[in-house]
Amino acid sequence: MKMVVAFLLVAVFGCAKEHTGDPIVVRDAWIREPPPRSPAAGYLVIENRGGEPVALVAVATEAAAQTEIHVMEYKDDRMTMRRVEELQVPAGAEVALKPGGTHLMLMELRQPLRDGDEVELVLRFGDGTERRVQMPVQKKGLYESE
Repeated sequence: MKMVVAFLLVAVFGCAKEHTGDPIVVRDAWIREPPPRSPAAGYLVIENRGGEPVALVAVATEAAAQTEIHVMEYKDDRMTMRRVEELQVPAGAEVALKPGGTHLMLMELRQPLRDGDEVELVLRFGDGTERRVQMPVQKKGLYESE
């Protein structure tokens, strides 16, 4: 009987411990197929399952000479886009990079990106963590109508 109680205590309290897996998860990544000779926009969701905030501080890809983090803001009665040095992801939260909002800009593409292509991006976080993400190129992205 003592063995059963001990097993149940370990099972119950062992399952209640803090998440110890990978604290940074990237999902729903895609790149919109750009018009000819134009930069491309990338979208994804970053989940921070950890107990500390993290900051996305750099993005790189072989597909573009430069990749930047951009935010969209409504200012002086118009929508503007500006580059930011980092993107904060609070502990236990997620940040969605999506059309019309925060996104990644792939500048000076080394070759045209077409629907069906796949591009690898390396996301670098302020704590030194890196994530490699395969991003499909699509004419329309997730949650967009045909």
